[in-house]
Amino acid sequence: METIYKLIKLNRLAKSHRVKFAGVFLSDLLNLRYLFVRFDPVIACNLRCIMCYFGNDEYRKNKKGSFNDDEIKRLAEQFFPKTLQLVIGCGAEPTLYRNFADLIKLGKSYKVPHVGFVSNGQLLSEEHIEKFVSNKLDELTISLHGVRRETYETFMVNASYERLHEVLKCIDTVKERNRSSIPKLRLNYTVNPDNLDELDHFFDSYGDYNIRTLQIRPIMEIGQTGYVNKDFSKRLQQYDEIMKHLAEECKKKNIIFMATQFDETSQAKDNSGVILEAVFRHVSPLVVWRSDFNWKTESYRDYCKRIHWRRTLFRCIFSNIHTLEKRSKSLTYHVNF
Repeated sequence: METIYKLIKLNRLAKSHRVKFAGVFLSDLLNLRYLFVRFDPVIACNLRCIMCYFGNDEYRKNKKGSFNDDEIKRLAEQFFPKTLQLVIGCGAEPTLYRNFADLIKLGKSYKVPHVGFVSNGQLLSEEHIEKFVSNKLDELTISLHGVRRETYETFMVNASYERLHEVLKCIDTVKERNRSSIPKLRLNYTVNPDNLDELDHFFDSYGDYNIRTLQIRPIMEIGQTGYVNKDFSKRLQQYDEIMKHLAEECKKKNIIFMATQFDETSQAKDNSGVILEAVFRHVSPLVVWRSDFNWKTESYRDYCKRIHWRRTLFRCIFSNIHTLEKRSKSLTYHVNF
């Protein structure tokens, strides 16, 4: 599992975009795995988090859908043979899909090296976690937005703080009972100016669990949400101090730590995100990778030929970095082992 985090770290350390695109081009040419697939089997959520678009009534009304079994099978045939990392759950809650545990088995049947699952955890049962273990899920990510009960339940509307801790304890219990080291547990914390202070006490609430990775992700602008206080400009020094403290604690506990730095100088020089468009594929009932991909009738291979994908990758090797940066997002996560 650590291979994925090493690749993320290597992507930041490697400064030459030409080398990166050359690697992707050769991988495509030689039919090697290089795709990072984010797979949403259903567009729905059981929570109404105020930092998320699912907290918006209009969004929930207009954005919904689900794949059926035959569609899942076809999508797996198209993408999974070239997938290096498959993460089930990206912009929605995958536990609302009827056979969500079977998606892990499907990914493993295609020998995908790393299969992850992202959830708020509220609907996970002991039986589900048993299936995660038996289906050899590599990583289970639980999203949470508060250290204290009041904060957690304020930001994650309809969620129970007690239920969260029940699930986290159950994960450790089931793994211990099965003498399994997987799935590794990753906790994702979306930080904003109102839940920043308590991050200093993160391990007071979550330190008893067998955490392998902690990711701190600052709130992003994703549309009409109920939460509006997104300005960190007056809290940058405090944010950096807390991140340093968490990094030190994670190192002591042998936890992989991922965090975004708000150092403007560092971000200005960071062009690691230029490679994302080449390797990431978001698959959901709303859109499969790109809107002009007729995936129900057209194969992934034929679509790539139609859009001259390999030629595009080759041109990126020789493109000016500033041209590529204009259509990319900066990958600002720093990974510490």
